[in-house]
Amino acid sequence: MLVIESGKFKGKRIDIVPDKRTRYTTGKVRRALISMFDVSDKEVLELCAGSGITGFEFLSNGAKFVTFVDASEKAIKTIKKNALILGVKESVNIVKIDARIFLKRNTKKFDIVFMDPPYELGIGNELLNLFGNEIWKNSIIVFEHSKYEKVKIPEFLEIIKQKKYGNIILEILRHIS
Repeated sequence: MLVIESGKFKGKRIDIVPDKRTRYTTGKVRRALISMFDVSDKEVLELCAGSGITGFEFLSNGAKFVTFVDASEKAIKTIKKNALILGVKESVNIVKIDARIFLKRNTKKFDIVFMDPPYELGIGNELLNLFGNEIWKNSIIVFEHSKYEKVKIPEFLEIIKQKKYGNIILEILRHIS
């Protein structure tokens, strides 16, 4: 079980994905994220969502709507169950698709994008390169990755802030205007 760290669902427990390969954004990092942004009434996209814990943390703190994307059937079932546990089924869209394909096909604007792809497989760099089109111009992109991962930020994105939490790095990015 995971615990929501802040907001109206603080202390509520949600299920984890029944897969040992799934890694979760720590409570410390989620609390830090919430302190960095005013998520009130924001449209949020969580890529490589796993259990959905980060998106649910955003909803707990006032986000209007969260779209969860994951390629794993186990993750999708877990997110659906967690949305029911928290009573937020009407505030979420749950999409079973590879995050790279989702970004290539997406036409909807999001205020905040949070992505926590599997570490050290290059998927993060692939995802970053898919934020080049106009639809992402006003989005804040939060990229969680391992400090051991070689990250190449595309030239159309700039780092607004970088935070380190042990072996985890959060890159806060936006389009260069």
